[in-house]
Amino acid sequence: MTTPFDCRRALDELQDWLHREATPDSATAIEHHLAACAPCRRHAEFEQRFQMVLGRASGQEHCPPEIRDRLIAALRREAGG
Repeated sequence: MTTPFDCRRALDELQDWLHREATPDSATAIEHHLAACAPCRRHAEFEQRFQMVLGRASGQEHCPPEIRDRLIAALRREAGG
């Protein structure tokens, strides 16, 4: 039995999806959820733009994991999650 893809699960797995590390089934489920859920879609779009800006500013393609984890935790606190 699979767990339904609610907002919390979609956001929990968003980073894997953004970094193309999600399983094919999870990637499909996230994409379906984002297509149907405007708040999660806006969050995902923000994350994509944010990571692009961080990459350009630091000269790195990806944000260092420890900074990414701190930022994600701060965003979740802001979102009430």
